[in-house]
Amino acid sequence: MTSEDAVPERPGWLILSAWCAFLCTVPSALWRVAMIMGWLPDTSELRSRELEQDAVNGYLYVYALSIVQVGFGFLTVGLVRPWGERILGRTIPRIIPTLLGILGGLAATWIFNIAMVSAIAFGLRPDGGTVSGWPLVIMVWCYLPLLLWGPLAVLSACGYWWVRRPPRTIASRAARAEPEDPED
Repeated sequence: MTSEDAVPERPGWLILSAWCAFLCTVPSALWRVAMIMGWLPDTSELRSRELEQDAVNGYLYVYALSIVQVGFGFLTVGLVRPWGERILGRTIPRIIPTLLGILGGLAATWIFNIAMVSAIAFGLRPDGGTVSGWPLVIMVWCYLPLLLWGPLAVLSACGYWWVRRPPRTIASRAARAEPEDPED
């Protein structure tokens, strides 16, 4: 195993950032599933709206959205775990998880921090105004962590890139510090 293949030590901030990015996806996914199953009080109108066209597709949509959201969130953990650096036993180039992490984080930032917040600011609530009172407070608290998901994913991807950079040797540092004189 070369030093390029060795799993580098991850700094604590990077591990925390990756796990927090994943955990940001869990509350809204759980809320969504609990809502569609009818387990949340005073959300029956929203549930009916989601299921009015086709109940089977309504359930599938909510479950698939929640699974995809949590799945993509969990991929961020792969940036700090050894399983995230290998596919079929081969080490993958660091550019792939870095680019996917940055693009995914930017997409999540666009969806939740820009598009959703803008829509809410203009009066277009995702629930169509069907949830109010304490159920609305609970829904908002479950969706608020999504505002951190994108930025934490980008931070984790940039940290992954930094940790996986090639090791610097003393000779390479010395060469950068003192350029060779062409007249010697």
